[in-house]
This record gives sequence, structure tokens and C-alpha cells, in this order.
Amino acid sequence: MKTASEISRQGILWVNLPEQNDKELRKLQKRFGFCEADIKESLPPYQRAKIIKRDHYYFMVLHFPVFDRQTRRLGFTEIDFFLSDNLLVTAHDNKLPVLEKFFNLCKKDDNVRAQFFAGTAVHILFELLSQLLEAIFPILLHVNEDINEVDGELFAHKISGRDMAEEILRLKTNIVTFRRTMQGHRTVLERLIMYSGRELDLFSYQGYINNLREFANEIWHMLESQKESINAMHETNESILTLRTNEVMKTLTLISVVTFPLTLVATLFAIDAPGRPFVDMPGGFWIIFGIIALGALLMILVFKRKKWM
Repeated sequence: MKTASEISRQGILWVNLPEQNDKELRKLQKRFGFCEADIKESLPPYQRAKIIKRDHYYFMVLHFPVFDRQTRRLGFTEIDFFLSDNLLVTAHDNKLPVLEKFFNLCKKDDNVRAQFFAGTAVHILFELLSQLLEAIFPILLHVNEDINEVDGELFAHKISGRDMAEEILRLKTNIVTFRRTMQGHRTVLERLIMYSGRELDLFSYQGYINNLREFANEIWHMLESQKESINAMHETNESILTLRTNEVMKTLTLISVVTFPLTLVATLFAIDAPGRPFVDMPGGFWIIFGIIALGALLMILVFKRKKWM
């Protein structure tokens, strides 16, 4: 079980908990007086993105996308924030290297610590959020590459229709998960600005606020574009599969139409009845075969003339 680490400078404290476990969260609750409901919501399972104003701190929940390279599926992870003017607590499940990298950098480098542990704890929060949102863009670009790859293969017929459908559904699921993960960011940021009092001094960090808004809007616009692209590809693939199915059914129908009358003719000649023409004649088999072949040829010519095949 991982325990909390902390950094402090000039009265500002950042406590980082890289594992959302009950024992460590209870220690933080006792130390800082956090609300029982917030401690419970910091434990799995994941909660919706939100921000709640308490008497002496703010409790925030944000989600961030996580890409699994083995399954090529997109998931998400949660970070729980406890924020006041001189305190930032981050509780998460250690799936975001950017967060750990920034925390370790602040812990080891005096210059970095002096840069961000100034003013209020909001300075650390906004820098962390900026880095976390900026780290999302490579995932967006990876999704774009997958979409372009599938788009190139859609009409090349390099993979089967089933495999193509599965690939499109995988991308569609990833985009839906991505959108669900990011849809709360703008709301939480705006409510933080609306709820905040003088103790957080948000006016000093207007540049950060503008950048975070731009990041969130740009990510959302890219997700909207990706959603439209994958929906169009899904509809296109469905149309292609329908056309292929229709072509197969058309071919099978033509074969049935051609062979059924010929089978009937052959059956009639096979009936053991007196007066059967050509059956007992020398070369009768070839005469009957010629009649059947001629009938097939005539039907094929009719179908071609009517452009049915």
C-alpha cells in the first residue's frame, strides 16, 4: 500500500496520495478535517466530475483519459482534489505519469518549487491541470491517426468487413469514453471560479484560467470532429456491407433463376414415360444437354441485355 508524500514551502503544502485507499484517506481526514462524504467519494468506484464548496476547502473530482496500448482501448482515471488557499491534496490511482513527474520535480528542484509554491495553492493546481490537459493532446492525435488509417483501408478492402466493423466500433467506443471523460472539465473550472472567495486569489491566475479554458475547448472541438468522422465512417462501412450483401444475394438469385428451369427440363426428360423425345435416340444425351445449355445461354443473354448482371 502506497502512502502519501508531501511538499511544503512558505506555508503552502501539497500532499500527494498515489493510491486511493481508505487508511491513508482517513489519516488525511483526521489531519485536515475533511468531510466524511468527500472521503467516501475519493474511494473507488469512480464518481462523476464535480466541485463542492465546504467550510474551509473545496473538493473537486476530475477525470482524465488513459490509453491501454495492449488492448488499444481508451479508459479513464480519477483525481480527487482537496483545495484551500494553502493546501492541495491530490488522491489518484497512479495512472497519470504527468502528475507524478510534476510532483517529483517540485520535490527535488528548489527553483521549480520556488516558482509554483508562491501565492496560494491554486498556483500548483492550475499548473498541474495545464500539464494534465496538455498531455491529452498526444492521445487525441493517436485517435486521429487511427481514424485516418481506418479511412484509408475502408475502400481498399484490405481487411474483411467484420474486422473493419470491429475496428470502427473500437474507435467509436474510444471517442465516446473520451467525451464522457472530458465533458465535466469546463463545468468544474467555471464553478471553481464562481464559488471561489478572496482566499484563493484567482484573479492573480487569469492567464492560467484562460489557458485551461482554451485547452478544454480545443479538446472538446477535436472530439466533436472525431465523433463526426467516425460516425460518417460507420455509416459508410454499413453502406458498403449492405451493397456487398445485395451483390451476393443478386448473384445467388440469378443462379437460382438460371438453374431452376434447366433442372425442371432435365427432370422432365428423366421421367420414365413412353414417347419421351430424344431419350432413346442415338446421341440423345447430347441433344438434351444442348437444349439445356442453349436455354441457359439465352437466359444469360436476356439478363445481360436488361443489365441484371
